[in-house]
Amino acid sequence: MAEARDSAQVVGPLPGMSVDERQPELRATCCPQCAGPLRTIGETRTLRCDRCGVRLLVPTEDGYSRWFFRPRIERLQAVARMSEWLEKHPGIRNSARRAHVVEARLLYLPIWEYRALVVGWEFGQRLRTHLVYQPVVNITETRAEEETLQLATARESVQEGQLHERRFYQSAADLDALGVNRPRITGREFALPLLPGEIDAEAFVLEAEGSAAEMAEVGRKMVLAPVSGASSPDAHLFALRETTTLLYYPLWSLHYVYKDRRYAVMVDGRSGVVQSGRAPAANVGRVGQFVGLSTLFALVLVLLAHAVPGSDQISLPAVAAGVIVSAAALVLAWRFRLQGEVEYHEPFSS
Repeated sequence: MAEARDSAQVVGPLPGMSVDERQPELRATCCPQCAGPLRTIGETRTLRCDRCGVRLLVPTEDGYSRWFFRPRIERLQAVARMSEWLEKHPGIRNSARRAHVVEARLLYLPIWEYRALVVGWEFGQRLRTHLVYQPVVNITETRAEEETLQLATARESVQEGQLHERRFYQSAADLDALGVNRPRITGREFALPLLPGEIDAEAFVLEAEGSAAEMAEVGRKMVLAPVSGASSPDAHLFALRETTTLLYYPLWSLHYVYKDRRYAVMVDGRSGVVQSGRAPAANVGRVGQFVGLSTLFALVLVLLAHAVPGSDQISLPAVAAGVIVSAAALVLAWRFRLQGEVEYHEPFSS
């Protein structure tokens, strides 16, 4: 589906018309692909060409379009991925691995996308690493000279022209509050225009933060940064065909309850990967480690007290007090850790 960004726009008020009476006016009625006639599809912002069949999306008055990715993972599949994570992830309490989901909700995370065609040229210099053969002279006369492969750096000039599309993505929601990282988007995924009724009514669409103008300014600075890797380059780059789009990415928010406490697991709605999760930690192994470390620490103190010359003058009550204080410190440290949780976050890969 193509996007008709110049098909409709708001024009100034006509003489004698108040500001409240202004209406969007369709200024171009020809298909940009074949110049055929366009026809509206129902009450949506979609136009269809009667000649070639292409569909066009009329942008809204805010200057950017909204697209969304359809989820590939259904509700039961997301629950199965959560159960698999609870079963296999290390450090989770065994009794919590059999927890049941009490709520499963589909969320749509807003992500800003900025695209531009970057054209221009760059001049400068950069350091490159090369593989070179270095001769090695042997001391003995029976062996001939040999060569070894070594790394060497060399400075080379840069004269590169640029003509390619660059993209910049930025989250439009507070990901820290959700406990997730931004999903991986390459720009080659198939997306659909966000029209009324396209998204399930039970799904929750997060409100986007920021504006298209702010995103365009940030994205323009990012895509116009030199890409050749040259030091102090003389760059002359320009951004053409700039577009700003708001993408909505599906995430499954799954919740389960363990001992009157609520835990959340976020599952990617397209790949099924567990984005983040929390679970009660298993403390049996930690208790055993604490007992073993405490015993070993006490034995080491006692052995050191008797191994030092003149140990008959060492006060045994002092040694005992040291052991008790050290054990108490370990108890406090391990008690704090016993109340911890297992927290997992999928590494950022965008």
